[in-house]
Amino acid sequence: MKNNKEPNILFSSQQIHDRLVVMVNEIEKDYRDKDLVVVAVLKGSVLFLADLVRGFSRPLAFDFIGVSSYGNSRTSLGVINLSKQISIDIRDKDVLVVDDILDSGRTLGWVKEHLCKFGPRSVKICVLLKKEVERVIEVEADYVGFTLADVFVYGYGLDYRDRYRHLPYIAKLGDDEVPPGETVDE
Repeated sequence: MKNNKEPNILFSSQQIHDRLVVMVNEIEKDYRDKDLVVVAVLKGSVLFLADLVRGFSRPLAFDFIGVSSYGNSRTSLGVINLSKQISIDIRDKDVLVVDDILDSGRTLGWVKEHLCKFGPRSVKICVLLKKEVERVIEVEADYVGFTLADVFVYGYGLDYRDRYRHLPYIAKLGDDEVPPGETVDE
């Protein structure tokens, strides 16, 4: 693996901010006069969630669900592990699931099915990124920040080996690359 000197930025901090303004307006319009509960998928969605909900002028509740399917891999391992259950009552409420990325559909398909067991009025999905790939599980996002090819990305909540979530942009990582500053194990 080689170490890049500069990140290959796909979406800048400003681009993300501008897109979130548009998304918030769409969501606020669609959920007018509804009892909205936002359920964020840990850990990747935390930055996205924080910036998204700060844009709302409407009252809402939010909670977290912890699931994982990646481990330290660049691809989904295919098994969903629940590490944190929701703690808020979503029965007869409109639920908006917020996640960082939709790729194979395994995680979001599982989360949506899981949340439906609690009797919500509706469950919609909001993602920052949607990969243009064939889904293993048929699930689509109702709100999408950006669409991208099947590439590995990091930053703005997305990690590489549990690091780089803090970056204010989203960068692409090539197959033979590591993020700037990462040490290479030979």
